[in-house]
Amino acid sequence: MRIRKILPALLITSLIPAGAGFGATWQPHINTANLRDTITVQIIHHAEPAIVSITAKKIIAHEVSLFPNMFLAPGFGEIVREPADFLGSGFIIQKNGYVVTNNHVVDQAKQISVTLSNGKKYAAHVVGSDPQADLAILKINAASRHTFPTLTLGDSSTLMIGEPAIAVGNPFGFSQSVSTGIVSAMGREIHEPNNPVPLKNLIQTDAAINPGNSGGPLLNAYGQVIGINTAIRGNAQNIGFAIGVNRLYGLISTLMNPEITNGVLIPVTFAGQRTFHSPATIDQQVVIAGTHGPTVVSVDGIPTPNLLDAYAALLNVTLRQKTVMVHFSNGTTKAYPVSVAPPTPAQIRVRRIVRAVKQIMGCTIEQVTPTLGKKFNLGVNNGLLITQVNAGSMAAQAGLKPGDVLVQLGPYRIRTLTDLGALLPRLPDQGQVLVRVVRHHRLGQGYLTMPGNMR
Repeated sequence: MRIRKILPALLITSLIPAGAGFGATWQPHINTANLRDTITVQIIHHAEPAIVSITAKKIIAHEVSLFPNMFLAPGFGEIVREPADFLGSGFIIQKNGYVVTNNHVVDQAKQISVTLSNGKKYAAHVVGSDPQADLAILKINAASRHTFPTLTLGDSSTLMIGEPAIAVGNPFGFSQSVSTGIVSAMGREIHEPNNPVPLKNLIQTDAAINPGNSGGPLLNAYGQVIGINTAIRGNAQNIGFAIGVNRLYGLISTLMNPEITNGVLIPVTFAGQRTFHSPATIDQQVVIAGTHGPTVVSVDGIPTPNLLDAYAALLNVTLRQKTVMVHFSNGTTKAYPVSVAPPTPAQIRVRRIVRAVKQIMGCTIEQVTPTLGKKFNLGVNNGLLITQVNAGSMAAQAGLKPGDVLVQLGPYRIRTLTDLGALLPRLPDQGQVLVRVVRHHRLGQGYLTMPGNMR
């Protein structure tokens, strides 16, 4: 059987030379006086202002030639870094400018811009992302009082095979492109490139999805978002996949967590309670997670009719505040203290890895990010920057120097501190271990000589 690749619906352009979020407040109607004014026409007219095109500037690295020096690495050449625009789609789900898209659209982006249907362009930044779910939430960088139109999130658990589906996005840079079809199947599972965890319980649709559609909405016949377009089947026709919107809704408290996003600890977690009335009415309220009420009506005086508004209010909190005031439907108010967030388990693991590397290899390392790569002109957007090498250490004997970026240990590619942390316990007690680094935009290699007393 011939296997075809699953491709994210993301487009890379030519290289650059070196309502209220959830409530069902609007519904289309059958216009018998004008048959051209179809349900689809009305939905697009209503939804278009909340659908955006996304441009993520990233760096593409190419190895173009060998280099004849002591850092010779057979089969590897000079790394040439070229900026490129990755095009994707998204949609606004909260009036302050919070946008949903796929993680693969904005992952490792040095710069993100969002263009509205009226042509206005804004810078944006990532608020939270989940690579395994392939979802991300961006925040449009606009004046605090500026508000944006939003789309309503529907329910992906009640979808029917054969019901209408509308995909809107930015395929091949053609913004606000519309395609229609049906829900072809439910519960699909695919494997995306660079995502070790398969995406499960996906919606399959025959509405045309093309590169650049990634992150755009899949709408139902009432204009509600039922999915986030994410991938297509390569070499096939009209086989596209979307992440069910309920998956997004379940991740809001994580993707918009002020502790992770702003380093602000607020000891309160909200939960959304939604009730669906067929065919398209949604009742919802916000409560404290783990309770059945009373309803949260405002946070610091900001109304919270839905879960997104509640977390948007929490993301406004700064460390200058001592408390956050949460007001409830029964007339009570509770103050929650504001403090600096303690290190997360991931941060603690990172610190342990850094200490282990210094103890074993004799060098200090730092995770490379797109910002760090640009600041120091490293030539890569991931890997581990070596900031210090102890004299006489294993790293020094291998020829490693400050400014090198560690990208390979033994046969394994190193992109993150987690990668290296998983490999350290597996280093042999004796012998030599290949190490590859990027130095001055070139890839070279050396060997760590193991001392024979690792354990």
